[in-house]
Amino acid sequence: MTTPFGQIPLLMRQEGLANWDNWLSRKETSTLESLLTEGNTLGHGAYIWGTAGIGKSHILQACCDLQREQARYFPLRDFVVYPPEQVLAGAESARVIALDDVDAMDGHPNWQEALFGLFNLCQESGSRLLVTASRAPQQLAGVLPDLRSRLSSLPVFQIPRFDEEQVAQLLTLRGDLAGLQLAEEVVRYCAVRLRRDPRLVVGFVDELDKLSLAQRRAVTVPFVRESGLLHPPVD
Repeated sequence: MTTPFGQIPLLMRQEGLANWDNWLSRKETSTLESLLTEGNTLGHGAYIWGTAGIGKSHILQACCDLQREQARYFPLRDFVVYPPEQVLAGAESARVIALDDVDAMDGHPNWQEALFGLFNLCQESGSRLLVTASRAPQQLAGVLPDLRSRLSSLPVFQIPRFDEEQVAQLLTLRGDLAGLQLAEEVVRYCAVRLRRDPRLVVGFVDELDKLSLAQRRAVTVPFVRESGLLHPPVD
């Protein structure tokens, strides 16, 4: 089947509802949030790195959500097997270009060369280039030096892991968005038992909401305990 890469959908993954309204703002990410949201200043890119499941894709998709059809989102780990000239065709005309998982280019020199060219085009057009990876740009040993230099020139932000209090705040936020009122005792019970992985926390709240509706039961500590949805914390 031929895929029209020139018309890539804006949001390609399960985080299709990712936006700033359901992002948990934290002190550690406030500078990045201000850069990306206040005045929506274009031409200011960012390189965002951290462990898997920490919210990097959410940030990119939230930025794309602000620009709608003027944004292009590329989950590179999904697209790296395709010719970059097809996938990236015309990308420089967008106001925001989001490159998710740029470290997936390791071992793909054709993609690295194409992204180096795209970086230069973005500088000429004034497009905002947003990049995520699991490592800092200087640690991308498998990336062409010229491209690594370009990536290093962007403002670099590391997304830290969640602590227990932030897991509790995320539980409350996602519960409120789902219309699921979680009592403080329930939030605390879950926060100390869940892995400190925001993606897992979001999935847990979704499953808890479905189970509560299916069984027509209020969400209490005994209900959560019986649900079998909790996993022991791993740090």
